[in-house]
Amino acid sequence: MKSHVLVVFAACILDLGLTSLTGCGKSPSASTTPATATAPAPPTPDPATSANAEPAGPPAGDKICFACKGKGTVKCMAPGCVNGVVDCPGPCLKLDRGTWVHMEVAGHPPTDLWQKFAKPGGYTAYNQNHVGHVIAMQNGEIVDTGPCKICGGTGKIACSVCQGTGQQVCPICNGKKYVPENWTPTNNPWFNSQPDVIRLTDGRILLGKIVSTIGSDVSIKTRDGKWMHLEATNIVPKSPVVPEAAGK
Repeated sequence: MKSHVLVVFAACILDLGLTSLTGCGKSPSASTTPATATAPAPPTPDPATSANAEPAGPPAGDKICFACKGKGTVKCMAPGCVNGVVDCPGPCLKLDRGTWVHMEVAGHPPTDLWQKFAKPGGYTAYNQNHVGHVIAMQNGEIVDTGPCKICGGTGKIACSVCQGTGQQVCPICNGKKYVPENWTPTNNPWFNSQPDVIRLTDGRILLGKIVSTIGSDVSIKTRDGKWMHLEATNIVPKSPVVPEAAGK
């Protein structure tokens, strides 16, 4: 009986020893150390294609365009273009067209603006809430026919010159970003081709047109709507010399 107990006890000892040697049932070959690998070094950026590379300078005899600062584009100069949109050319009601007045109308605040449309025997008025709609005569009555089919009732459309971007190709460098060194903001082919350039003997340059000449007095209306009166002798006769491209 004692010998049997000893045998059982020895077997238990042996079993415990094997368990501790095998790492709690895990294979001895299993490793708890994480594998490491050396990442390949990143390729050296090509200076010619790097995003941070300095742009090439202007060709010999040229300089960065003074109009677009080397961007190749400028703010759209189309008449009426504001951030890429212009007034709708359609017949829709617009706040800057026609005569708008304040009126006492029941159910409406006195701040409303109204535009009157004549009809036989009187008129019909529409307020600013109808801007972008087409007001027309139908069967002897002035009616709101709904939103303009051209602008959808917004009163604005995308500028055809800049396609709604608000930017256009620079007219000085034609998008090339560089101009000849001898060009200046007031002496270059584009500027000199403007039909309303007026050069004065004191060096000033105006953009406008001569409206009238009475004796030696010349009346000029500038592009921004200002009026000027000058002596005829103070105006340089029109014979602009277009600067040629240096070395070209």
